[in-house]
Amino acid sequence: MEKWTIADSAKIYNIDNWGSELFSINKKGHVCVHPSPTSKYSIDLRDLMEDLIKRKIKPPILLRFMDILEGRIGAINRAFKSAISENDYPAKYRTFYPIKVNQQRQVVEAITQFGKRYNIGLEVGSKPELVVAISFASGTNIPIICNGYKDAEFIETVLYATKIGFDITIVVEKLFELEKIIALAKKVGIVPKLGIRVKLSSKGTGKWATSGGEDAKFGLRISELITAIELLEEEGMVDKLKLLHFHIGSQITKIDKIKNALIEGTRVYAEMRKMGVDLEYVDIGGGLGVDYDGTKSSYFSSVNYTVEEYANDVVYQIKNICDEAGVECPNIISESGRAIVAHYSVLITNALDTNTQSLSPDFEEVLETTEKLSPTVRKLVDIYKSIDRHSLREDYHDTLQLIQEAVSLFNLGYLNLQDRAVAEWLCSRIFKKINGIVEKIKPIPEELSNFHLSLRQTYFANFSLFQSIPDSWAIDQLFPIMPIQRLNQKPDVMASIADITCDSDGEITSFVGENGRSKFLPLHKVRKNEDYYIGFFLIGAYQEILGDMHNLFGDTNAVHITFNKKTNYKIDTVINGDAVWESLKYVQYKGPEILKHVRDTLEKSVAHRKVSIEESSHFLELLDKTLLGYTYFGE
Repeated sequence: MEKWTIADSAKIYNIDNWGSELFSINKKGHVCVHPSPTSKYSIDLRDLMEDLIKRKIKPPILLRFMDILEGRIGAINRAFKSAISENDYPAKYRTFYPIKVNQQRQVVEAITQFGKRYNIGLEVGSKPELVVAISFASGTNIPIICNGYKDAEFIETVLYATKIGFDITIVVEKLFELEKIIALAKKVGIVPKLGIRVKLSSKGTGKWATSGGEDAKFGLRISELITAIELLEEEGMVDKLKLLHFHIGSQITKIDKIKNALIEGTRVYAEMRKMGVDLEYVDIGGGLGVDYDGTKSSYFSSVNYTVEEYANDVVYQIKNICDEAGVECPNIISESGRAIVAHYSVLITNALDTNTQSLSPDFEEVLETTEKLSPTVRKLVDIYKSIDRHSLREDYHDTLQLIQEAVSLFNLGYLNLQDRAVAEWLCSRIFKKINGIVEKIKPIPEELSNFHLSLRQTYFANFSLFQSIPDSWAIDQLFPIMPIQRLNQKPDVMASIADITCDSDGEITSFVGENGRSKFLPLHKVRKNEDYYIGFFLIGAYQEILGDMHNLFGDTNAVHITFNKKTNYKIDTVINGDAVWESLKYVQYKGPEILKHVRDTLEKSVAHRKVSIEESSHFLELLDKTLLGYTYFGE
């Protein structure tokens, strides 16, 4: 048997690259998570799942590693501190966490707690998020930046919060918004701290490129910016304008796009300073990307730069232009939410129904006696018996042609069901033989590069793609996915991952592979009575809040974990996933009403002797148990 090592597994899943030294494979062949890239401590995810199962916490389970949050905040701040020192930058840097990236209370709570030493701030874009930020800022010095559209109630809340003593900057997105702010400020006699978002011509890359450019949804054009300054001067409020904001999109893959935006944005800042606007801050927005596939490229799911390179370019470009223009350097703010939270959460769930592989049909006997088979099927038998590396291309193409011929003959009534089944079986066996040959050929002939799709099997996993990783479906976002055990064994199945919703879109067919994107995920044949777990990584940004309730599959169980030197790990919080009655409540159904309606119907059936009292009672017990149970599969 060919020897397989954990190094081989690390290579085919590319974990050493996308894992950012936070995820690795241990000697047992299990995936481990580390609190920081330099830590010698780790948690074995397979062992952790066994412990959680013993605690009656069922998969799917969202694991939130809170130490990683702290580490990511620290890494970004250290990168900027180093860049400021290296470039002799005369002002400061401050991180703001955009609540929209993950609004879960425990997450925002942890970020504000871990961020105290870095004076972290909060960015909001709606009234609910403003209320959340105010609650965390109460009794603290946490500053708040308000982006997005704002109505009168939003603005008035900010004004009175300012009066009370909260440090809130309200960013103007549109001219009509500024007029509304001025009118309300006059009415209540409170003048807020102001920022302006400028609409740059520079654009980002990928799915969020439209956040920048002249057609962007938010921001003031340069002509509107001049009008806004003049309006503030007329009202005697220009001294309250302290922040210039720009944003060209999330997950910016190319560093040169960031440089272009920095140059343009800083030029705007410098010109505003020359006009007498006493700006103190430049908010460069979000965009610091995450290397989801580990290729360190400009591909949509990767980035061609590091956090350190990003910070150095930001500081260098701003200083260079300010020095050239002869204006004071601003304090720098960034809103790198994705880079803070992406790595901290992992969804782990169990594979389902994979034992049906052993129920596949077997037509071995046809290889001995082929007289009764149709000519088309006999040709497939001949190819199966004779194929070798020298006839590989020809046999592959002939197989494709013959299976199409078999389908056509069946549709015309010239091929019976048995022969068509044998043709499909032979086709599969031929492709497996091809795979065994191709694995030893380097490089693989281009015309054979897609034959693996014919071997791809569907693994059903106990989760909802739409609830847990909706961006995989909505925008084709690539997330690292891999088994968390048996990584010291060679995987023997090429798979896709299907969820348990009844939607055909609930299937993942693009994966992080050795060389970037792959059309299949290498997995192992699941042994009888084996709990085979699959992990979905880097899903901390947006996924938890964007998830919908397709088929009424609700939130999964979630567990907050911190590292502990004595006990290896500590469970801080267990958040139970939605029970069936809770999912029904979201769509205005009430469990007691459902039970009453069913009970009334059953009583009529009992009265007419259609069911027995015992059967009626048992059905009600089952229904009640279902209402109280997890929306995902149990035993």
